[in-house]
Amino acid sequence: MFDGNDSRNITPPLLKCTDVPQFTALQFAASTFRNDPKLHLRHLLSDSNRCLSLMAVHVTTQEFEQGQNTTVDTTTPVLLPGPLRTKSSGAQRRIILDFSRQHVTGETMELLFDLADRMGLTERMNEMRSGYNINFTERT
Repeated sequence: MFDGNDSRNITPPLLKCTDVPQFTALQFAASTFRNDPKLHLRHLLSDSNRCLSLMAVHVTTQEFEQGQNTTVDTTTPVLLPGPLRTKSSGAQRRIILDFSRQHVTGETMELLFDLADRMGLTERMNEMRSGYNINFTERT
């Protein structure tokens, strides 16, 4: 467990997210949504394959629920068959991520993931979970 003594030299990010090409690609995708009537949310919601592809269910482990393992595997979503509103088995819990009601497509989500990868979001999240001070503006 983290003891509060952070000897690492946390530096501010070298780039703003608006300075990378992945952000420009997202801006272009957003303009496409605004200008194409076929990408209206009403039409997107009528596509059941799209809706299913934008849903993921993460299941916690028993070790996590008992506090023995505090890391959650966020890289492997589990698509479970059957209704999503049934109770979880045992002490496990389901975390349902449903982006189907958002104005996105699978390609848009890939662009968001690319931006997150480029900006080191996973590394920053892991540092935060480990107790490191990731907010460089609040260093003493």
